[in-house]
Amino acid sequence: MHEPAAAQTSGPPTGRLSCTVGAGFAAIAKSQKPLDCRFRPRRGPVQYYTGIVRQYGVDLGSIRGTRMAWHVYGPYARAPLGALSGSYTAPAPAATGAGSALVGGEGNKVTLQPRVAQTVRGFNAAVGVTQFELTLAGSGGRRR
Repeated sequence: MHEPAAAQTSGPPTGRLSCTVGAGFAAIAKSQKPLDCRFRPRRGPVQYYTGIVRQYGVDLGSIRGTRMAWHVYGPYARAPLGALSGSYTAPAPAATGAGSALVGGEGNKVTLQPRVAQTVRGFNAAVGVTQFELTLAGSGGRRR
């Protein structure tokens, strides 16, 4: 298995990714939970994604309506439709430490850096996610 190559994170982010974890978010580290996400690129229209969290790096407890947020870095000035589709994984923990970025997308060209922001619940659960997948949601406007 190969380790993902880190995408460039210098300069301003190319956008923000915000996700809501589906109902039943639990303290079981190996459980899979659905995601409903919105990508707001700096240039271009908002894109909607669905996904699945495959692995958590920490025990996040029982939280309802959890929101996660990342700064998105990629090799594009204007994000093409579906630019974030793909699998994301945290690089080796020894090299990056807890709360590190996730690298993925097509050709591992996208880096997601957890946003430093407090939520209503008091923390950003994104720092505990170590692996997930995103798929561009079907056209037709905003997802529920």
